[in-house]
Amino acid sequence: MKMGRNGIEARDIKRLLLKVYKELRSGTVSESRAYREAFILNAILKAIEVSDMEERLMKIEGMMTHE
Repeated sequence: MKMGRNGIEARDIKRLLLKVYKELRSGTVSESRAYREAFILNAILKAIEVSDMEERLMKIEGMMTHE
C-alpha cells in the first residue's frame, strides 16, 4: 500500500494494531479502550485502502482516455 494522508501508511496501522493487541494481552489497557483504538485504527486503514484504490482507478482511467 502506498502513502496515505498525513504520511500514514498501512504498515504503520498494522504496527499500531499489534501494539494495542499486546497491551490488551498484557493487561496494560482495558478491553474497552483496546476495542475503541482498534476500531479507529481499522477506520483509518480502510480510508487508506479506499484512497489507494481511487488513485489507481484514476491512473487507469487516464491511460484509457489517452489511447
